[in-house]
Amino acid sequence: MTTSDLTRPGSEDATDTTDATVVDMGHGHDPAETADDSQRPTDGPPIFEDEGMHINGTGAVVELSEQAGEVTGEAKPPPYTAFKRWQVWVIVYMASIAALFSPLSSNIYFPAIPTVATAFNVSIELINVTVTVYMILQGVSPMVWGSLADWEKCGRRPIYLACLTLLCLSCVGLALTPTNDYWLLVLLRCVQAAGSASSVAVSVGTIMDIAPPAERGTMLAMANIGALVAPCIGPIIGGVLAGSLSWRAIFWFLCICSGVVGIVEFLLMPETLRTITGDGSVPAQRWNRPILPVLLKGVKDEGKSPEVPRGKNNPIEILKLFRNVDLCLLLWTNSVPYAVLYCILTTASETLLVVMPSLTEIDLGLCYLPIGAGGIVGAIISGKLIDWDFRNAKKSALLKQGLRDKDAAEKAQDTRGAGKYEGIENIERTRLRLSPYCWAGYVVITVAYGWAANAKVHIAVILILQFLAISQVIAIFTMSQTLLMDLFPGRGASISATNNVTRCLLAAVMVSIVDFIINAVGLGWTYTILAAWCVVTYPLVMLEMARGHRWREQRAERDRLQEERKKQRAAEHNVSS
Repeated sequence: MTTSDLTRPGSEDATDTTDATVVDMGHGHDPAETADDSQRPTDGPPIFEDEGMHINGTGAVVELSEQAGEVTGEAKPPPYTAFKRWQVWVIVYMASIAALFSPLSSNIYFPAIPTVATAFNVSIELINVTVTVYMILQGVSPMVWGSLADWEKCGRRPIYLACLTLLCLSCVGLALTPTNDYWLLVLLRCVQAAGSASSVAVSVGTIMDIAPPAERGTMLAMANIGALVAPCIGPIIGGVLAGSLSWRAIFWFLCICSGVVGIVEFLLMPETLRTITGDGSVPAQRWNRPILPVLLKGVKDEGKSPEVPRGKNNPIEILKLFRNVDLCLLLWTNSVPYAVLYCILTTASETLLVVMPSLTEIDLGLCYLPIGAGGIVGAIISGKLIDWDFRNAKKSALLKQGLRDKDAAEKAQDTRGAGKYEGIENIERTRLRLSPYCWAGYVVITVAYGWAANAKVHIAVILILQFLAISQVIAIFTMSQTLLMDLFPGRGASISATNNVTRCLLAAVMVSIVDFIINAVGLGWTYTILAAWCVVTYPLVMLEMARGHRWREQRAERDRLQEERKKQRAAEHNVSS
Protein backbone atom coordinates (compact mmCIF):
# COMPACT_ATOMS: atom_id res chain seq x y z
CA MET A 1 0.00 0.00 0.00
CA THR A 2 1.34 3.47 -0.84
CA THR A 3 0.98 6.87 0.70
CA SER A 4 -1.65 7.86 -1.80
CA ASP A 5 -3.83 4.95 -0.70
CA LEU A 6 -4.19 6.53 2.74
CA THR A 7 -6.03 9.56 1.43
CA ARG A 8 -7.71 8.11 -1.62
CA PRO A 9 -11.51 8.16 -1.32
CA GLY A 10 -12.95 4.69 -1.02
CA SER A 11 -9.69 3.08 0.05
CA GLU A 12 -10.51 -0.40 1.20
CA ASP A 13 -7.92 -0.18 3.98
CA ALA A 14 -9.58 2.75 5.75
CA THR A 15 -12.23 2.54 8.49
CA ASP A 16 -14.34 5.69 8.96
CA THR A 17 -15.24 6.85 12.51
CA THR A 18 -17.02 9.91 13.80
CA ASP A 19 -13.98 11.98 14.75
CA ALA A 20 -11.07 10.34 13.01
CA THR A 21 -10.10 7.65 10.59
CA VAL A 22 -7.87 4.82 11.70
CA VAL A 23 -5.88 3.44 8.81
CA ASP A 24 -4.50 -0.09 8.95
CA MET A 25 -1.12 0.00 7.24
CA GLY A 26 -1.54 -3.42 5.70
CA HIS A 27 -0.20 -5.57 8.53
CA GLY A 28 -3.48 -7.48 9.01
CA HIS A 29 -4.41 -5.93 12.39
CA ASP A 30 -7.90 -4.91 13.34
CA PRO A 31 -8.13 -1.21 14.25
CA ALA A 32 -9.37 -2.11 17.71
CA GLU A 33 -6.23 -4.07 18.40
CA THR A 34 -4.02 -1.06 17.80
CA ALA A 35 -5.09 0.39 21.14
CA ASP A 36 -2.85 -2.18 22.79
CA ASP A 37 0.80 -1.27 22.30
CA SER A 38 1.76 -4.91 22.42
CA GLN A 39 -0.27 -5.49 19.27
CA ARG A 40 1.21 -2.51 17.46
CA PRO A 41 3.36 -3.40 14.44
CA THR A 42 7.03 -3.18 15.20
CA ASP A 43 7.86 -1.14 12.13
CA GLY A 44 5.67 1.83 13.02
CA PRO A 45 2.43 2.96 14.67
CA PRO A 46 -0.86 3.44 12.84
CA ILE A 47 -1.72 6.80 11.37
CA PHE A 48 -4.75 8.82 12.41
CA GLU A 49 -6.25 11.35 10.04
CA ASP A 50 -8.30 14.24 11.36
CA GLU A 51 -9.32 16.98 8.94
CA GLY A 52 -6.01 16.86 7.15
CA MET A 53 -3.96 16.59 10.35
CA HIS A 54 -1.81 13.47 10.62
CA ILE A 55 -1.13 12.28 14.19
CA ASN A 56 1.06 9.31 14.90
CA GLY A 57 0.76 6.87 17.80
CA THR A 58 2.80 9.08 20.13
CA GLY A 59 0.60 12.10 19.53
CA ALA A 60 3.02 14.01 17.31
CA VAL A 61 1.70 15.87 14.30
CA VAL A 62 3.55 14.77 11.16
CA GLU A 63 3.26 14.96 7.42
CA LEU A 64 1.79 11.77 6.05
CA SER A 65 4.52 11.51 3.44
CA GLU A 66 7.19 11.79 6.15
CA GLN A 67 5.83 8.92 8.17
CA ALA A 68 4.71 6.63 5.36
CA GLY A 69 8.15 5.16 4.82
CA GLU A 70 8.47 4.33 8.53
CA VAL A 71 4.97 2.97 8.95
CA THR A 72 4.22 0.94 5.90
CA GLY A 73 7.40 -1.04 5.81
CA GLU A 74 6.39 -1.60 2.19
CA ALA A 75 9.24 -2.33 -0.18
CA LYS A 76 9.59 -0.15 -3.23
CA PRO A 77 8.67 -1.82 -6.50
CA PRO A 78 11.68 -3.42 -8.16
CA PRO A 79 13.49 -1.50 -10.91
CA TYR A 80 12.36 -2.18 -14.45
CA THR A 81 15.83 -3.46 -15.27
CA ALA A 82 18.72 -4.82 -13.20
CA PHE A 83 21.26 -3.03 -15.40
CA LYS A 84 22.88 0.10 -14.03
CA ARG A 85 22.20 3.41 -15.72
CA TRP A 86 25.50 3.51 -17.60
CA GLN A 87 25.06 -0.10 -18.69
CA VAL A 88 21.62 0.67 -20.11
CA TRP A 89 22.97 3.55 -22.16
CA VAL A 90 25.94 1.54 -23.44
CA ILE A 91 23.52 -1.15 -24.64
CA VAL A 92 21.37 1.55 -26.28
CA TYR A 93 24.40 2.95 -28.12
CA MET A 94 25.52 -0.51 -29.22
CA ALA A 95 22.02 -1.21 -30.55
CA SER A 96 22.05 2.14 -32.34
CA ILE A 97 25.37 1.37 -34.03
CA ALA A 98 24.10 -2.02 -35.19
CA ALA A 99 20.96 -0.38 -36.58
CA LEU A 100 23.15 1.99 -38.58
CA PHE A 101 24.03 -0.66 -41.18
CA SER A 102 20.56 -1.02 -42.67
CA PRO A 103 20.28 2.51 -44.13
CA LEU A 104 24.04 2.85 -44.56
CA SER A 105 24.29 -0.21 -46.82
CA SER A 106 21.49 1.21 -48.94
CA ASN A 107 22.57 4.84 -49.24
CA ILE A 108 26.32 4.35 -49.59
CA TYR A 109 25.64 2.53 -52.86
CA PHE A 110 23.77 5.37 -54.62
CA PRO A 111 26.75 7.49 -55.81
CA ALA A 112 28.38 4.41 -57.36
CA ILE A 113 25.42 3.37 -59.52
CA PRO A 114 26.75 4.97 -62.76
CA THR A 115 30.21 3.51 -62.11
CA VAL A 116 28.81 0.04 -61.42
CA ALA A 117 26.66 0.23 -64.56
CA THR A 118 29.76 1.01 -66.62
CA ALA A 119 31.78 -1.74 -64.97
CA PHE A 120 29.12 -4.39 -65.61
CA ASN A 121 28.33 -2.97 -69.07
CA VAL A 122 24.60 -2.76 -68.32
CA SER A 123 22.11 0.09 -68.22
CA ILE A 124 21.48 2.18 -65.13
CA GLU A 125 17.92 0.85 -65.11
CA LEU A 126 19.28 -2.67 -64.59
CA ILE A 127 21.54 -1.48 -61.79
CA ASN A 128 18.49 0.19 -60.22
CA VAL A 129 17.00 -3.31 -60.01
CA THR A 130 19.62 -4.02 -57.34
CA VAL A 131 18.21 -1.08 -55.39
CA THR A 132 14.65 -2.33 -55.76
CA VAL A 133 15.40 -5.88 -54.62
CA TYR A 134 17.38 -4.45 -51.71
CA MET A 135 14.37 -2.45 -50.51
CA ILE A 136 12.06 -5.46 -50.88
CA LEU A 137 14.34 -7.69 -48.80
CA GLN A 138 14.86 -4.80 -46.43
CA GLY A 139 11.15 -4.85 -45.73
CA VAL A 140 10.54 -8.61 -45.67
CA SER A 141 13.59 -10.13 -43.94
CA PRO A 142 12.95 -8.55 -40.50
CA MET A 143 9.80 -10.66 -40.28
CA VAL A 144 12.02 -13.74 -40.01
CA TRP A 145 14.84 -12.30 -37.94
CA GLY A 146 12.45 -10.31 -35.73
CA SER A 147 10.39 -13.35 -34.81
CA LEU A 148 13.54 -15.28 -33.93
CA ALA A 149 14.77 -12.36 -31.81
CA ASP A 150 11.51 -12.52 -29.80
CA TRP A 151 11.77 -16.32 -29.37
CA GLU A 152 12.78 -17.39 -25.85
CA LYS A 153 15.02 -20.16 -27.23
CA CYS A 154 17.01 -17.68 -29.31
CA GLY A 155 16.96 -14.04 -28.18
CA ARG A 156 18.45 -10.74 -29.32
CA ARG A 157 22.18 -11.40 -29.08
CA PRO A 158 22.37 -14.36 -31.54
CA ILE A 159 20.38 -12.38 -34.12
CA TYR A 160 22.71 -9.37 -33.83
CA LEU A 161 25.68 -11.65 -34.45
CA ALA A 162 24.00 -13.57 -37.28
CA CYS A 163 22.93 -10.39 -39.10
CA LEU A 164 26.33 -8.72 -38.82
CA THR A 165 28.10 -11.92 -39.93
CA LEU A 166 25.80 -12.30 -42.94
CA LEU A 167 26.32 -8.64 -43.87
CA CYS A 168 30.10 -8.96 -43.57
CA LEU A 169 30.27 -12.09 -45.73
CA SER A 170 27.90 -10.69 -48.37
CA CYS A 171 30.07 -7.57 -48.68
CA VAL A 172 33.10 -9.78 -49.29
CA GLY A 173 31.18 -11.49 -52.09
CA LEU A 174 30.05 -8.17 -53.59
CA ALA A 175 33.57 -6.79 -53.51
CA LEU A 176 34.84 -9.86 -55.39
CA THR A 177 31.93 -10.22 -57.85
CA PRO A 178 33.13 -10.63 -61.46
CA THR A 179 31.83 -7.88 -63.73
CA ASN A 180 30.41 -10.42 -66.18
CA ASP A 181 28.09 -11.93 -63.54
CA TYR A 182 25.30 -9.38 -63.17
CA TRP A 183 22.97 -12.01 -61.70
CA LEU A 184 25.43 -12.56 -58.83
CA LEU A 185 25.41 -8.85 -58.06
CA VAL A 186 21.61 -8.92 -57.73
CA LEU A 187 21.68 -12.08 -55.59
CA LEU A 188 24.33 -10.79 -53.21
CA ARG A 189 22.50 -7.47 -52.81
CA CYS A 190 19.51 -9.53 -51.63
CA VAL A 191 21.74 -11.35 -49.14
CA GLN A 192 23.22 -8.04 -48.01
CA ALA A 193 19.75 -6.63 -47.38
CA ALA A 194 18.72 -9.75 -45.46
CA GLY A 195 21.74 -9.30 -43.19
CA SER A 196 21.63 -5.56 -42.63
CA ALA A 197 17.93 -4.66 -42.52
CA SER A 198 16.96 -6.67 -39.45
CA SER A 199 19.34 -4.89 -37.10
CA VAL A 200 16.83 -2.03 -36.82
CA ALA A 201 14.02 -4.34 -35.68
CA VAL A 202 16.24 -6.12 -33.14
CA SER A 203 17.53 -2.82 -31.75
CA VAL A 204 13.96 -1.67 -31.07
CA GLY A 205 13.30 -4.93 -29.24
CA THR A 206 16.42 -4.37 -27.16
CA ILE A 207 15.25 -0.89 -26.16
CA MET A 208 11.91 -2.32 -25.11
CA ASP A 209 13.67 -4.88 -22.90
CA ILE A 210 15.65 -2.38 -20.86
CA ALA A 211 13.84 0.99 -21.11
CA PRO A 212 11.08 1.81 -18.60
CA PRO A 213 7.96 3.34 -20.20
CA ALA A 214 8.67 6.90 -19.06
CA GLU A 215 12.11 6.84 -20.73
CA ARG A 216 11.36 4.86 -23.88
CA GLY A 217 10.86 7.96 -25.98
CA THR A 218 14.36 9.27 -25.26
CA MET A 219 16.10 5.91 -25.63
CA LEU A 220 14.20 4.97 -28.76
CA ALA A 221 15.01 8.34 -30.29
CA MET A 222 18.70 7.87 -29.46
CA ALA A 223 18.66 4.38 -30.98
CA ASN A 224 17.19 5.87 -34.16
CA ILE A 225 19.91 8.49 -34.55
CA GLY A 226 22.22 6.04 -36.30
CA ALA A 227 19.52 5.12 -38.78
CA LEU A 228 18.90 8.80 -39.47
CA VAL A 229 22.53 9.82 -39.85
CA ALA A 230 23.31 7.05 -42.36
CA PRO A 231 21.27 8.52 -45.26
CA CYS A 232 23.34 11.69 -45.14
CA ILE A 233 26.83 10.30 -44.50
CA GLY A 234 26.32 7.24 -46.73
CA PRO A 235 26.35 9.14 -50.05
CA ILE A 236 29.39 11.15 -48.95
CA ILE A 237 31.39 8.05 -48.02
CA GLY A 238 30.23 6.19 -51.12
CA GLY A 239 31.12 9.07 -53.41
CA VAL A 240 34.60 9.49 -51.93
CA LEU A 241 35.38 5.75 -52.03
CA ALA A 242 34.02 5.21 -55.55
CA GLY A 243 35.73 8.32 -56.86
CA SER A 244 39.16 7.92 -55.26
CA LEU A 245 39.43 4.11 -55.21
CA SER A 246 36.72 2.05 -56.92
CA TRP A 247 33.17 0.88 -56.42
CA ARG A 248 34.52 -2.31 -54.81
CA ALA A 249 36.00 -0.20 -51.98
CA ILE A 250 32.46 0.57 -50.82
CA PHE A 251 31.82 -3.07 -50.00
CA TRP A 252 35.23 -3.57 -48.41
CA PHE A 253 34.44 -0.58 -46.19
CA LEU A 254 31.11 -2.11 -45.13
CA CYS A 255 32.80 -5.48 -44.58
CA ILE A 256 35.40 -4.01 -42.23
CA CYS A 257 32.88 -1.88 -40.29
CA SER A 258 30.33 -4.66 -39.84
CA GLY A 259 33.10 -7.08 -38.87
CA VAL A 260 34.46 -4.73 -36.18
CA VAL A 261 30.99 -4.06 -34.75
CA GLY A 262 30.22 -7.77 -34.84
CA ILE A 263 33.35 -8.56 -32.82
CA VAL A 264 32.52 -5.86 -30.25
CA GLU A 265 28.98 -7.18 -29.86
CA PHE A 266 30.27 -10.76 -29.61
CA LEU A 267 32.57 -9.72 -26.77
CA LEU A 268 30.32 -7.32 -24.86
CA MET A 269 26.64 -7.43 -25.82
CA PRO A 270 24.50 -9.21 -23.17
CA GLU A 271 21.22 -10.96 -23.86
CA THR A 272 18.27 -8.71 -22.92
CA LEU A 273 15.14 -10.60 -24.01
CA ARG A 274 12.91 -10.60 -20.94
CA THR A 275 11.57 -14.10 -21.59
CA ILE A 276 15.18 -15.29 -21.19
CA THR A 277 16.79 -12.95 -18.68
CA GLY A 278 13.79 -11.27 -17.01
CA ASP A 279 14.93 -7.85 -15.83
CA GLY A 280 18.48 -8.81 -16.81
CA SER A 281 19.35 -10.63 -13.59
CA VAL A 282 18.45 -14.14 -14.82
CA PRO A 283 21.52 -15.74 -16.46
CA ALA A 284 21.12 -16.51 -20.15
CA GLN A 285 22.09 -19.85 -21.68
CA ARG A 286 25.84 -20.47 -21.50
CA TRP A 287 26.22 -20.21 -25.27
CA ASN A 288 24.31 -16.91 -25.21
CA ARG A 289 26.55 -14.97 -22.83
CA PRO A 290 29.13 -12.30 -23.73
CA ILE A 291 32.79 -13.27 -23.62
CA LEU A 292 33.62 -10.19 -21.54
CA PRO A 293 30.73 -9.64 -19.09
CA VAL A 294 31.52 -5.95 -18.54
CA LEU A 295 27.89 -4.95 -19.07
CA LEU A 296 26.80 -7.57 -16.52
CA LYS A 297 29.04 -6.23 -13.78
CA GLY A 298 27.01 -5.71 -10.61
CA VAL A 299 23.97 -7.54 -12.04
CA LYS A 300 23.23 -10.25 -9.49
CA ASP A 301 21.21 -13.42 -9.92
CA GLU A 302 18.47 -13.01 -7.31
CA GLY A 303 16.62 -16.19 -8.17
CA LYS A 304 13.99 -14.46 -10.27
CA SER A 305 12.22 -16.11 -13.17
CA PRO A 306 12.08 -14.86 -16.75
CA GLU A 307 8.85 -13.42 -18.04
CA VAL A 308 6.27 -15.72 -19.55
CA PRO A 309 6.34 -15.70 -23.38
CA ARG A 310 3.45 -13.84 -24.99
CA GLY A 311 2.27 -16.10 -27.77
CA LYS A 312 4.28 -17.76 -30.50
CA ASN A 313 7.07 -16.10 -32.42
CA ASN A 314 7.42 -16.94 -36.10
CA PRO A 315 6.83 -15.13 -39.41
CA ILE A 316 3.23 -16.39 -39.56
CA GLU A 317 2.56 -14.95 -36.12
CA ILE A 318 4.01 -11.63 -37.29
CA LEU A 319 1.56 -11.63 -40.18
CA LYS A 320 -1.23 -12.34 -37.70
CA LEU A 321 -0.35 -9.10 -35.95
CA PHE A 322 -1.91 -7.26 -38.89
CA ARG A 323 -5.35 -8.39 -37.72
CA ASN A 324 -5.06 -5.77 -34.95
CA VAL A 325 -6.81 -2.63 -36.17
CA ASP A 326 -4.84 -0.29 -33.94
CA LEU A 327 -1.55 -1.75 -35.17
CA CYS A 328 -2.54 -1.26 -38.81
CA LEU A 329 -3.57 2.34 -38.18
CA LEU A 330 -0.31 3.17 -36.44
CA LEU A 331 1.79 1.44 -39.08
CA TRP A 332 0.06 3.25 -41.93
CA THR A 333 0.17 6.68 -40.27
CA ASN A 334 3.83 6.07 -39.54
CA SER A 335 4.63 4.97 -43.09
CA VAL A 336 3.02 7.84 -44.99
CA PRO A 337 5.24 10.66 -43.60
CA TYR A 338 8.24 8.35 -43.97
CA ALA A 339 7.43 7.70 -47.63
CA VAL A 340 7.06 11.43 -48.28
CA LEU A 341 10.41 12.06 -46.60
CA TYR A 342 12.04 9.37 -48.74
CA CYS A 343 10.72 11.16 -51.81
CA ILE A 344 12.51 14.28 -50.60
CA LEU A 345 15.72 12.36 -49.93
CA THR A 346 15.89 10.43 -53.20
CA THR A 347 15.17 13.50 -55.34
CA ALA A 348 17.38 15.82 -53.27
CA SER A 349 20.30 15.74 -55.72
CA GLU A 350 18.11 16.52 -58.72
CA THR A 351 16.28 19.25 -56.80
CA LEU A 352 19.50 20.90 -55.65
CA LEU A 353 20.92 20.78 -59.18
CA VAL A 354 17.80 22.56 -60.44
CA VAL A 355 18.40 25.29 -57.86
CA MET A 356 22.19 25.44 -58.33
CA PRO A 357 23.47 23.61 -61.47
CA SER A 358 27.13 24.29 -60.60
CA LEU A 359 27.17 21.80 -57.69
CA THR A 360 29.72 18.97 -57.97
CA GLU A 361 29.30 15.40 -56.75
CA ILE A 362 31.18 16.22 -53.53
CA ASP A 363 29.03 19.33 -53.04
CA LEU A 364 25.88 17.24 -53.42
CA GLY A 365 27.19 14.74 -50.88
CA LEU A 366 27.87 17.52 -48.37
CA CYS A 367 24.34 18.84 -48.91
CA TYR A 368 23.06 15.71 -47.17
CA LEU A 369 24.65 16.80 -43.89
CA PRO A 370 21.77 19.11 -42.84
CA ILE A 371 19.43 16.14 -43.24
CA GLY A 372 21.52 14.12 -40.79
CA ALA A 373 21.75 17.06 -38.41
CA GLY A 374 17.98 17.44 -38.52
CA GLY A 375 17.58 13.77 -37.67
CA ILE A 376 19.88 14.04 -34.65
CA VAL A 377 18.30 17.22 -33.32
CA GLY A 378 14.80 15.90 -33.92
CA ALA A 379 15.59 12.61 -32.19
CA ILE A 380 17.02 14.25 -29.08
CA ILE A 381 14.33 16.92 -28.70
CA SER A 382 11.35 14.71 -29.57
CA GLY A 383 12.52 11.91 -27.27
CA LYS A 384 12.92 14.24 -24.30
CA LEU A 385 9.63 15.99 -25.10
CA ILE A 386 7.67 12.73 -25.36
CA ASP A 387 9.03 11.47 -22.02
CA TRP A 388 8.33 14.82 -20.33
CA ASP A 389 4.79 14.88 -21.71
CA PHE A 390 4.16 11.29 -20.50
CA ARG A 391 5.20 12.19 -16.94
CA ASN A 392 3.16 15.38 -17.07
CA ALA A 393 0.07 13.49 -18.28
CA LYS A 394 0.52 10.89 -15.57
CA LYS A 395 0.83 13.58 -12.90
CA SER A 396 -2.33 15.35 -14.13
CA ALA A 397 -4.28 12.09 -14.10
CA LEU A 398 -3.16 11.34 -10.53
CA LEU A 399 -4.13 14.84 -9.38
CA LYS A 400 -7.65 14.24 -10.75
CA GLN A 401 -7.81 11.11 -8.62
CA GLY A 402 -7.34 13.21 -5.48
CA LEU A 403 -3.63 12.87 -4.80
CA ARG A 404 -1.69 15.79 -3.44
CA ASP A 405 0.67 17.59 -5.80
CA LYS A 406 3.79 16.23 -4.11
CA ASP A 407 2.59 12.63 -4.14
CA ALA A 408 1.42 12.91 -7.76
CA ALA A 409 4.79 14.34 -8.81
CA GLU A 410 6.61 11.45 -7.10
CA LYS A 411 4.38 8.83 -8.68
CA ALA A 412 4.75 10.46 -12.10
CA GLN A 413 8.45 9.65 -11.90
CA ASP A 414 7.74 6.00 -11.02
CA THR A 415 8.44 3.80 -14.02
CA ARG A 416 8.68 0.52 -12.13
CA GLY A 417 6.37 -2.39 -11.49
CA ALA A 418 2.62 -2.04 -11.66
CA GLY A 419 2.79 1.70 -11.05
CA LYS A 420 4.42 2.57 -14.36
CA TYR A 421 1.05 3.32 -16.01
CA GLU A 422 -0.81 4.34 -12.85
CA GLY A 423 -3.40 7.03 -13.55
CA ILE A 424 -3.12 6.61 -17.34
CA GLU A 425 -6.50 5.43 -18.58
CA ASN A 426 -5.93 6.05 -22.29
CA ILE A 427 -2.31 5.39 -23.23
CA GLU A 428 -3.17 6.02 -26.89
CA ARG A 429 -4.32 9.58 -26.27
CA THR A 430 -1.45 10.19 -23.86
CA ARG A 431 1.25 9.12 -26.32
CA LEU A 432 -0.28 10.82 -29.37
CA ARG A 433 -1.57 14.08 -27.93
CA LEU A 434 1.43 16.03 -29.30
CA SER A 435 0.89 14.59 -32.79
CA PRO A 436 -1.29 17.44 -34.17
CA TYR A 437 1.60 19.88 -33.84
CA CYS A 438 4.11 17.54 -35.50
CA TRP A 439 1.82 16.63 -38.38
CA ALA A 440 0.75 20.24 -38.98
CA GLY A 441 4.37 21.37 -38.98
CA TYR A 442 5.36 18.61 -41.38
CA VAL A 443 2.57 19.46 -43.83
CA VAL A 444 3.53 23.15 -43.89
CA ILE A 445 7.23 22.33 -44.32
CA THR A 446 6.55 19.88 -47.17
CA VAL A 447 4.47 22.40 -49.11
CA ALA A 448 7.04 25.15 -48.49
CA TYR A 449 9.84 22.85 -49.66
CA GLY A 450 8.13 22.05 -52.95
CA TRP A 451 7.34 25.62 -53.87
CA ALA A 452 10.71 26.93 -52.68
CA ALA A 453 12.45 24.44 -54.96
CA ASN A 454 10.06 25.28 -57.77
CA ALA A 455 10.89 28.99 -57.38
CA LYS A 456 14.66 28.19 -57.32
CA VAL A 457 15.23 30.13 -54.12
CA HIS A 458 18.63 30.22 -52.42
CA ILE A 459 19.98 26.75 -51.67
CA ALA A 460 20.21 27.58 -47.94
CA VAL A 461 16.40 27.75 -47.78
CA ILE A 462 16.11 24.30 -49.34
CA LEU A 463 18.59 22.81 -46.86
CA ILE A 464 16.87 24.42 -43.86
CA LEU A 465 13.50 23.01 -44.98
CA GLN A 466 15.05 19.56 -45.36
CA PHE A 467 16.46 19.89 -41.84
CA LEU A 468 13.03 20.79 -40.46
CA ALA A 469 11.24 18.07 -42.44
CA ILE A 470 13.29 15.19 -41.08
CA SER A 471 13.09 16.54 -37.52
CA GLN A 472 9.28 16.44 -37.73
CA VAL A 473 9.26 12.95 -39.21
CA ILE A 474 11.44 11.55 -36.44
CA ALA A 475 9.08 13.08 -33.87
CA ILE A 476 6.09 11.39 -35.54
CA PHE A 477 7.99 8.12 -35.80
CA THR A 478 9.11 8.18 -32.16
CA MET A 479 5.57 8.80 -30.89
CA SER A 480 4.12 5.95 -32.93
CA GLN A 481 6.91 3.50 -32.14
CA THR A 482 6.77 4.28 -28.41
CA LEU A 483 3.02 3.63 -28.36
CA LEU A 484 3.49 0.36 -30.24
CA MET A 485 5.99 -0.73 -27.60
CA ASP A 486 3.40 0.04 -24.90
CA LEU A 487 0.62 -1.84 -26.70
CA PHE A 488 2.60 -4.97 -27.54
CA PRO A 489 5.01 -5.71 -24.67
CA GLY A 490 7.42 -8.54 -25.25
CA ARG A 491 7.05 -8.32 -29.05
CA GLY A 492 9.42 -5.43 -29.72
CA ALA A 493 11.39 -6.98 -32.58
CA SER A 494 8.25 -8.43 -34.21
CA ILE A 495 6.44 -5.09 -34.02
CA SER A 496 9.45 -3.29 -35.44
CA ALA A 497 9.51 -5.86 -38.26
CA THR A 498 5.90 -5.07 -39.19
CA ASN A 499 6.79 -1.39 -39.08
CA ASN A 500 9.75 -2.00 -41.34
CA VAL A 501 7.64 -3.91 -43.86
CA THR A 502 5.05 -1.18 -44.27
CA ARG A 503 7.56 1.69 -44.31
CA CYS A 504 10.00 0.13 -46.76
CA LEU A 505 7.41 -1.22 -49.18
CA LEU A 506 5.42 2.02 -49.26
CA ALA A 507 8.61 4.06 -49.63
CA ALA A 508 9.75 1.77 -52.47
CA VAL A 509 6.47 2.38 -54.31
CA MET A 510 6.65 6.14 -53.84
CA VAL A 511 10.30 6.37 -54.88
CA SER A 512 9.51 4.49 -58.08
CA ILE A 513 6.79 6.97 -59.12
CA VAL A 514 7.82 10.32 -57.65
CA ASP A 515 9.96 11.24 -60.68
CA PHE A 516 6.98 10.70 -62.98
CA ILE A 517 4.85 12.98 -60.80
CA ILE A 518 7.52 15.70 -60.75
CA ASN A 519 7.88 15.53 -64.54
CA ALA A 520 4.11 15.78 -64.94
CA VAL A 521 3.17 18.59 -62.53
CA GLY A 522 6.44 20.09 -61.27
CA LEU A 523 8.08 20.23 -57.83
CA GLY A 524 5.59 22.63 -56.24
CA TRP A 525 2.46 20.65 -56.99
CA THR A 526 4.18 17.30 -56.35
CA TYR A 527 4.95 18.16 -52.74
CA THR A 528 1.58 19.87 -52.33
CA ILE A 529 -0.04 16.57 -53.34
CA LEU A 530 2.19 14.65 -50.94
CA ALA A 531 1.34 17.09 -48.15
CA ALA A 532 -2.36 16.64 -48.90
CA TRP A 533 -1.82 12.89 -48.60
CA CYS A 534 -0.54 13.49 -45.07
CA VAL A 535 -3.57 15.68 -44.29
CA VAL A 536 -6.08 13.00 -45.30
CA THR A 537 -4.06 10.41 -43.36
CA TYR A 538 -4.07 12.24 -40.03
CA PRO A 539 -7.74 11.46 -39.19
CA LEU A 540 -6.57 7.86 -38.75
CA VAL A 541 -4.37 9.09 -35.89
CA MET A 542 -7.41 10.78 -34.36
CA LEU A 543 -9.34 7.52 -34.74
CA GLU A 544 -6.62 5.67 -32.86
CA MET A 545 -6.70 8.25 -30.07
CA ALA A 546 -10.49 7.95 -29.79
CA ARG A 547 -11.05 4.21 -30.19
CA GLY A 548 -7.63 2.67 -29.61
CA HIS A 549 -8.37 1.80 -25.98
CA ARG A 550 -11.37 -0.28 -27.06
CA TRP A 551 -9.32 -2.29 -29.53
CA ARG A 552 -6.66 -2.76 -26.85
CA GLU A 553 -9.25 -4.06 -24.38
CA GLN A 554 -10.73 -6.40 -26.98
CA ARG A 555 -7.26 -7.77 -27.72
CA ALA A 556 -6.61 -8.32 -24.03
CA GLU A 557 -9.91 -10.19 -23.66
CA ARG A 558 -9.17 -12.28 -26.74
CA ASP A 559 -5.73 -13.17 -25.41
CA ARG A 560 -7.21 -14.04 -22.02
CA LEU A 561 -9.75 -16.41 -23.56
CA GLN A 562 -7.07 -18.04 -25.69
CA GLU A 563 -4.92 -18.56 -22.61
CA GLU A 564 -7.85 -20.09 -20.73
CA ARG A 565 -8.57 -22.47 -23.60
CA LYS A 566 -4.91 -23.42 -23.75
CA LYS A 567 -4.89 -24.22 -20.02
CA GLN A 568 -8.12 -26.16 -20.36
CA ARG A 569 -6.72 -28.27 -23.19
CA ALA A 570 -3.56 -28.90 -21.18
CA ALA A 571 -5.63 -29.99 -18.17
CA GLU A 572 -7.75 -32.31 -20.31
CA HIS A 573 -4.60 -33.79 -21.82
CA ASN A 574 -3.14 -34.44 -18.36
CA VAL A 575 -6.34 -36.12 -17.22
CA SER A 576 -6.53 -38.34 -20.29
CA SER A 577 -2.90 -39.35 -19.96
